[in-house]
Amino acid sequence: MRNIFLILIIFVVNVFATKIDKLVIAGPVATISHPVFHIIQENSLKDIANKVEFRLWQNPDELRAILLKKEAHIVAIPTNVAANLYNKGEDIKLFNIPIWGILEILSRDKNIKTINDLKDKEIVVPFRADMPDIVLQAIMKKAGFNPKKDFKLVYAPTPPDAMQMLILRRADNVLLAEPATSMAMRKTGSFPISLIAPDIYRSVNLQKEWGRVYGIESKIPQAGFALVGNLDKQIVERFNEEYSKSLNWYKSNPSLAGELVAKNIDFFTKEAVADSISHIQLESKTAIEAKKDLYDFFQVLYETEPKLIGSKMPDTNFIWNNQ
Repeated sequence: MRNIFLILIIFVVNVFATKIDKLVIAGPVATISHPVFHIIQENSLKDIANKVEFRLWQNPDELRAILLKKEAHIVAIPTNVAANLYNKGEDIKLFNIPIWGILEILSRDKNIKTINDLKDKEIVVPFRADMPDIVLQAIMKKAGFNPKKDFKLVYAPTPPDAMQMLILRRADNVLLAEPATSMAMRKTGSFPISLIAPDIYRSVNLQKEWGRVYGIESKIPQAGFALVGNLDKQIVERFNEEYSKSLNWYKSNPSLAGELVAKNIDFFTKEAVADSISHIQLESKTAIEAKKDLYDFFQVLYETEPKLIGSKMPDTNFIWNNQ
């Protein structure tokens, strides 16, 4: 009886030792952050944290400031940015990869289907050297093109700016990430914008093109979650469990998901978010499970432009291991 009592005490102590007062998760407005809103709404991590707080970062400078000051325990981050920062000495480790396909080109010409169809044409891209630009240029090079000579790449300051150029007929082809793609489709079909906006079409799916030109599965490990510093492995594992559940809810309930996201992020409408879900490749995998895909992707980036991942391949300590 005494032994059982001691075992019970040890179990209780271990359980409560991993609970923290506040778990801070930082992320962008993008899809990767959306299931976090469901986690917070359902209070599904109450066993490991008294409070879960989401902190928005809107540009790379804000992300770096959060990492430098260690203002978050977990950050949602483009995978190449995580590798770049890790190689520059930041104390971060990737542990979850849920975003495998989110990029698409919208065009005014319904006959455009592949990257080959865009040769000699202008393509508006938001942010130079960001994930959409990186993937686009890698596809172009693998398909045998010179991005600077065979295409007219025009860079917009932000995705909304790129979208506006398409709507106002100042661009024929624009690369966007969901839910911005679905939002653009909604806007051009709504009154009174529909009176001036052109007909636009989903033309080139970058994930499908990636698979076609590289002869592999049509998926790209584009964004994931990274630990900032150290965090108890039980907290990480519980986050993975609940994020996976909330991601499944997000995929299965697009209308409710749209309403939840619209409450938390001003930019996206609930309809656009709901529309976008069927066009995104979402699968929550641990970084260990995704390791081969990640390092194959990093190898492509290293061969394309080493600086994109910090001028070297990240070592295996970059991947969080729960052992």
